[in-house]
Amino acid sequence: MQGDFEAFYLRHFKAIYRVCYAFMKNAQDAEDCVEDTFVKAMSCGLDFENERHERSWLTTTAMNICKDKLKHWWRQKVTPIDDAAEVPVAQPEDHQEVTEAVMALPIKYKEVVWLHYYEGYQTDEIALMLKRSPSTVRGQLRDARAKLKLTLGGERI
Repeated sequence: MQGDFEAFYLRHFKAIYRVCYAFMKNAQDAEDCVEDTFVKAMSCGLDFENERHERSWLTTTAMNICKDKLKHWWRQKVTPIDDAAEVPVAQPEDHQEVTEAVMALPIKYKEVVWLHYYEGYQTDEIALMLKRSPSTVRGQLRDARAKLKLTLGGERI
């Protein structure tokens, strides 16, 4: 069982860390959320259909854990020591600006943009993951692109 979980963890760690970092905007909180996600996966005893189902479940769970932590009363009372978050993946400066703009979106837009463009899920899959209608997801993607276009000056979108 331990070897299976280790392979499971190694297969999905990087993707789940990126999701958590996008929400939490710092490495320490992202690591905590990743740990909570994998603890939940280990303790829930689900049988996944395939690797895509594993990743979908982990991504949804990680996003929910991050949103819960962001809503927690303690987080709203604490002022971060260092507000300058570094993007964990080395990117050309042009891409870093886009990633920062995506991370600054409201959560309802950030999660659909992240799942669609960074994780490669289709709108119907995102709708199932987030328990929203496909038309709502498509509308949120449209609205998010409009916000990003305003933020980035319309050249990159």
